Amino acid sequence: MLPPRKEGQNNGFTLIEIAVVMLIIVIILGIVGVNLEPNPEIAVRDEANRMALLLQDAQQESILQGKILAVTFEPRAYHFLVLDDNGEFKPLSDDEILHSRTLSQDIIVSSVDIDGMPEGQTPRLMLLPSGELPAFTITLARGEHRWQILGKLTGEITARAAPAPGKT
Repeated sequence: MLPPRKEGQNNGFTLIEIAVVMLIIVIILGIVGVNLEPNPEIAVRDEANRMALLLQDAQQESILQGKILAVTFEPRAYHFLVLDDNGEFKPLSDDEILHSRTLSQDIIVSSVDIDGMPEGQTPRLMLLPSGELPAFTITLARGEHRWQILGKLTGEITARAAPAPGKT
């Protein structure tokens, strides 16, 4: 039971109670704000894993169709191509999975090293129906965060964190 109210007394909130509630709200908003900011390393890792899986899919598609596929790389995008009957590479624009992709969240292709590819030429990774492919390293970067997609002569394609500069 509440004590009887005196005339002129207000049953409102005190300044301390309002300050405590505001502090709790600010803390909750701070926690939510930190969780909404994605970790830049996670974004690069996810993009590298996505590219590795798409390259594996393209490799399998090349084997199943018995056609030569290729992937070209630009700083902000990569494109899947197929060698047509006239000996020209055409984009796989009608494929639901293997279509041109734009990299997200300020991620760039910082380097592409394909064995046997002359320097100065647009990097083109060839995927042969035999499952073999040239050894390659594709490096994705976002700020100082780097991940690599590695391909081996055996056809294995993997993604990993790039080694620190000066280490291999």
